[in-house]
Amino acid sequence: MPPHRYAVIADDLQLIETVRWELRRLANPTSREHHLQADPLATSRSPLPEHWPVVSWNSAASLLQAWQASLVLGIVQASELAPARRLIQEITLRRLPFVVVVLASETCWAEVQDWARYGLRILLWPRDLAGLTPALRLRRDHPRHTELARFADGTLEQEIAFRLAPFTPSLLPLVEKLALAARHDVTVLLTGETGTGKTYLARLIHEFSPRAKERFLIVPCGALAPNLIESELFGHVKGAFTGADRNRPGKFAAAGHGTLLLDEIDALPLEQQANLLRVVETGEYEPVGSNETHKSSCRLIVASNRNLGEEVRRGRFREDLYYRLNVMSFHLPPLRERPEDIEPLVRNMAARFSARFHKEVFDISPDSLSILETYHWPGNVRELENAIQHAVLVSRGPLLLPEHLPDSVRQHALQHSNGQLPQESRDGLSYNRELLERTIILRALSQHGFSRTRAAHELGISRVTLYKKMKKYGLLPRSSPNA
Repeated sequence: MPPHRYAVIADDLQLIETVRWELRRLANPTSREHHLQADPLATSRSPLPEHWPVVSWNSAASLLQAWQASLVLGIVQASELAPARRLIQEITLRRLPFVVVVLASETCWAEVQDWARYGLRILLWPRDLAGLTPALRLRRDHPRHTELARFADGTLEQEIAFRLAPFTPSLLPLVEKLALAARHDVTVLLTGETGTGKTYLARLIHEFSPRAKERFLIVPCGALAPNLIESELFGHVKGAFTGADRNRPGKFAAAGHGTLLLDEIDALPLEQQANLLRVVETGEYEPVGSNETHKSSCRLIVASNRNLGEEVRRGRFREDLYYRLNVMSFHLPPLRERPEDIEPLVRNMAARFSARFHKEVFDISPDSLSILETYHWPGNVRELENAIQHAVLVSRGPLLLPEHLPDSVRQHALQHSNGQLPQESRDGLSYNRELLERTIILRALSQHGFSRTRAAHELGISRVTLYKKMKKYGLLPRSSPNA
């Protein structure tokens, strides 16, 4: 058995033949830049190496349990969206989270954008040719393969782990506790600095709970005017105050049987904390201006940017409410204390923004990643997301370089490196140009069935020049007839 097992799901064998040139380079990368050099595997008459079994989307479901794969590559076309959607959800949430989806047509693109929530790397073929091998290698070699192995197949713990691993592997130790919070209808308290991912974790608990099909509502308590908080939470009746021209349900009613997240719970005035305490204890409340008691049916999750225990000691938060809310608590460390999360977050963000802005960003340079990992991130994940969005927007090629990062991030690196950024710009520009050239050549070859004559004509170069460049970039099979 090879050290890594793979599987391919596709119906178009001609497309698989084209993808083969990228897949074969996974086995033994020998060059200084694995994007640019093919490994010396001999080609065969089969579309893929023997340990890459190929099945159709319709037949893959029946074989899923028999696979023992660590990586699945799915090639999706418009006619296959329905079976692909069902199977990908099964693969990513239950057994095999490391899926790379290559779309054969832009008509599929809008349909699969939400699939990225499962940690998939979605590439558009042939536009994103150069990004295939890095994406596959990242998922093949990532240490979370072994981290996830301790969770039994098909369990809630495994499903939650598969959702966390592609984005925040540092939270994997919380999996068992998160599964408990999802299974049982208890109040959950989330603490951590702003931007650390409290809303993401709250949504995760909701989506794996029995209430998953119900609503998930968020109330930003810190953004509400003190005189409107009670009405916002509990609603009001017509005539309750000036401007109340009709009955209006509050968030507790609007949440129904779903989940209500009260964010920045520490911002609630003490008077409203007393009203909230009653709801937590009895589930009962009265809308503003009404004497009629209503019953809440929602599940409550609360989040705070501050240490609520310290707020209790300072007299700014009710002690009895704190104990009622703190049935099960999770603290999310700031991003500066979890540097292992930065690379998977950056790569997923870069892929998402590359698709949104129609850019061709396939990778991030080592020095850029080093700068991101040493930055202190006062705004945490939210600030990192803004930084990657900026970098993708200003990038001019397939590689994110230090000069693409925001000035604030680069200035921090300057201050902590004796006033010199990593000397990557010249080498990075050369590498960037080579990677772009390889992408253009491979795209032309793909569009013309790997006919060198037609591809060379489209590129405006001779067949001899094309042959040399194909050899340079590892696009030649070891034994193949001239075309």
